[in-house]
Amino acid sequence: MRVLLCLATAAGGIGTHVADLARSLAAVGHDVHVATDPGTRARFDLPGTAPLTVGEVRRHARGADVVHAHGFRAGLVAATVLGGPPTVISLHNPVRGSGASPRRLVGQTVAQAVMRRADLVTGASSDLVSDALAMGARRAELAEVPSPRVPALLATDREGWRADHRTDLMRHHGLEPDVPLVLTIARVAPQKGIAVLQAAAEGAPGQWALLGPGQEALPAGGELHRLGEVRDVSPWLLAADALVVPSEWEARALVVQEAMAAGTPVVARRVGGLPDLVDGVGLLVDGDDDLVVGPLVRAVTATLEHPDRAAAAAARARQRAATWDGLEESATRWTLRYRALSDVT
Repeated sequence: MRVLLCLATAAGGIGTHVADLARSLAAVGHDVHVATDPGTRARFDLPGTAPLTVGEVRRHARGADVVHAHGFRAGLVAATVLGGPPTVISLHNPVRGSGASPRRLVGQTVAQAVMRRADLVTGASSDLVSDALAMGARRAELAEVPSPRVPALLATDREGWRADHRTDLMRHHGLEPDVPLVLTIARVAPQKGIAVLQAAAEGAPGQWALLGPGQEALPAGGELHRLGEVRDVSPWLLAADALVVPSEWEARALVVQEAMAAGTPVVARRVGGLPDLVDGVGLLVDGDDDLVVGPLVRAVTATLEHPDRAAAAAARARQRAATWDGLEESATRWTLRYRALSDVT
């Protein structure tokens, strides 16, 4: 099949996912092209040359068997393809446009029109599926986004790795090997709850550290160690004694999947798709930004003060991670969806 993937400007997990999906679909025999902007194409090494414009997407759609847009902005462009191949829109974040202001009401009306135009809408978490159905999607279902790092982390002997490598990694980055490492992996963006993380790190047990791009924008000072951006986060997940996710919203966050596969205890806010991942195998905390700092610190404290209990939960998390689809299985599921849509239309 010829598959046209559409992606707006991306810097995080959605770009990683589309790159993984493009490669996986190509590996099982599909002809895959991606319509996106030049910066995103270069950042994620995406195949194709088409920019994400209405004219170019319409032109490339004429030779495609399916158009698959990732994110609402790409879906808005894909929805302009009339009388062409089936259209899939995959939601990775909530669609803005709720509320009563005129601007938001217009946005909500546009969102409803886009959802109704698609032959299939998928959500990366169950709440996004519910949102799509509420906006009038004719068909909506969960499509889990796999992390390519999970298989290797599942195969790693966590305790053996920590015995051999943790001390050197910590010392190399100015951290104390004998002090528990409380790690967050995120870019600096409003959604990621970095202000909550900074407040929680003040006076909390352990040494708290942040990995990810954009840290130069943070004010100087504070207890949070800033480790910058690294290409491979796997060693840090194995070294960490807890992964903290202070985000205001996440779907099936790739880093949480990876932490679970690494056997790292997870503490996260009860938002978006995180309960689907973490409930029963990690700690979830409730509260808005101004109220969540205390519960977050208490959950991390409990994790560090009761390592046997945390390790047992992390072992259950690792077992859960072993049941997830990998990239090849995900590509097979998408192939079946594409073919079913083509048969119907």
